[in-house]
Amino acid sequence: MNKIIKFLIAIIIFFVVQTKLISEVRYVSKTGGNIAPYTSWVTACDSLQKCLNYCLSGDTVYVDRGIYKETIYVNKKDLTIIGVDADECVIDGTGIDGQINTVYFINVLCVFDSCNSININNITLKKKSTNEAKNYKAISIRHGFLNLNGVNIDSTQNAVGLHMGCDIQNCIFKDILQGINVGDYTSDGCYNISNNLMYINYDYSYPQGIGNSIGGGNFNITNNIIIKEAGLNNYRGIDLASNKKIFVSNNLISGFRSNIYIISEMGVPEDTTYILNNILLNSTYYVLMTSNLFDTGKEYVIKNNIFANNANGLYCYYKPEEPDYNMYYNNGGVLFTNVNPGVHDTIADPMFVKDTLVNLSTNYDYRLQKFSPAIDRGDPNILDIDGSRSDLGMYGGPLGKKYIYNDYAPKPAKGLKAVYQGDTSRVKLTWKRNTESDFAKYYIYKDINPNFVIDSTKRIGITTDSLFYDNLQKGTLKVYYKLTAVDNTNNQSYSSTEVNVTITENEEVTITENMEYALYQNYPNPFNPSTTISYNLKDQSEVRIKLYTITGELIKTLNEGVKAKGYSETKIDMSGYSSGIYLYKIEVTGNGKIPVFSDLEKMMLLK
Repeated sequence: MNKIIKFLIAIIIFFVVQTKLISEVRYVSKTGGNIAPYTSWVTACDSLQKCLNYCLSGDTVYVDRGIYKETIYVNKKDLTIIGVDADECVIDGTGIDGQINTVYFINVLCVFDSCNSININNITLKKKSTNEAKNYKAISIRHGFLNLNGVNIDSTQNAVGLHMGCDIQNCIFKDILQGINVGDYTSDGCYNISNNLMYINYDYSYPQGIGNSIGGGNFNITNNIIIKEAGLNNYRGIDLASNKKIFVSNNLISGFRSNIYIISEMGVPEDTTYILNNILLNSTYYVLMTSNLFDTGKEYVIKNNIFANNANGLYCYYKPEEPDYNMYYNNGGVLFTNVNPGVHDTIADPMFVKDTLVNLSTNYDYRLQKFSPAIDRGDPNILDIDGSRSDLGMYGGPLGKKYIYNDYAPKPAKGLKAVYQGDTSRVKLTWKRNTESDFAKYYIYKDINPNFVIDSTKRIGITTDSLFYDNLQKGTLKVYYKLTAVDNTNNQSYSSTEVNVTITENEEVTITENMEYALYQNYPNPFNPSTTISYNLKDQSEVRIKLYTITGELIKTLNEGVKAKGYSETKIDMSGYSSGIYLYKIEVTGNGKIPVFSDLEKMMLLK
């Protein structure tokens, strides 16, 4: 018996060794000699498709920098394709029909039924679609496992279509309709989708980030950023119909009709669904929807999430679920439908470092500030990576990140309004109250000149309320007001917009909001290695911020894009630069590309 076992082991080892010996490394390059079997850069093939036609199952293909105008058909098993540079190794299928006659139109890469797996690293795939009625896919694989790492997919309707399992990490999908779609061959495949950026910018059909069409499949969806740009159609961020295990954790999802939609009516649920430590923003219907037709004792665990700026909250069909340890902020409509709030749920401002609208042109930052009420507020049985109790949101829990909680100044007060009360010769000032947990008070400033610079000599009052009365001296004809917000550690915000009250001799009153262009001093300053640059716009404008050395050498340009009028800020990172004084400049362009404002300030990097 032992001899038989040894004989079988010997046969297995023999075939493994033979397979390794047969497998080859091949090369594709625009500058190669184009000599088969393409086993060096000197003899590299000038076409990826031609090289793949020559390959045997198990081969590895390295692709040099360049633009390869072709679509790809792969019918070999266990192939690996590795680009030298993800941004500069480009397979461009624009204007080229796919090479397979299937129900789908496949534009760049297809792995057909005979394939076990394919591995693709560090390559850009793109195709501009002009016919929205067709189902364009960048990558499609049936009856095989797909490994993607560091792949960019640009300007196609559907990024990835698959059926049997995947490991997709560190990829960027932008200007697409759907990110990852699991088709109708789903069984018990495992789908690991982690550390990806999906930017959905199509208004055709049903935009979604990750979805499957029938029940089945085990999904592990972690540390992704899934964004839907504003538009008419905004469907679902994560849309799963699975009765298997689902784990959704540490994602940022923004801008969909429903950011997460999970339904388990395709079969009796076999495992618990976990929705943990996500940040879910800006949904236009319900931010999270779940359903379960079967009372099997399996449940949804919805904990440690932050839900902010959504039209409505949670909607749980059929079986009431009870989420807990979540935070809700600035949500409208109905917060809970068929579900009760958890005992430890809270409604509060999470105090993100920078919670601007999430898209590719803004520098958002959803880490927590030092005094955020979301720090150490998660389920005590779930720990951060430093061993402390979990924070809420995408950076908390065992899959989160360790970082320093910085103490930032409050946001500038918004909505400053003035009303002149002629019978008492006083001005009533009102504004929207700040929501930071460490907010302390407001400073109110007044001057007779527009666009005045605030200082202690112009401060006329301090209040903790969002209401202030100023008694005017007899004969006052014109006065300007601003205010700042101050926290418990005396960090002071930038000033609010300026309000002007003009009184004629006939007691006719004009009140105007005096919005001007301004570039503010960075904060903190000195800094290491990051700082925030703030500015104010009189009108909607296009903004660029440029960074220079003290000698005037341009080192970085930040294209802020078109920004709305009012106050904005952007965070910059100077890692890799030495200590010293640097310059930052704002360039503002108005309608017709006419420059309307520029200014220059100094800042100090101190390591």
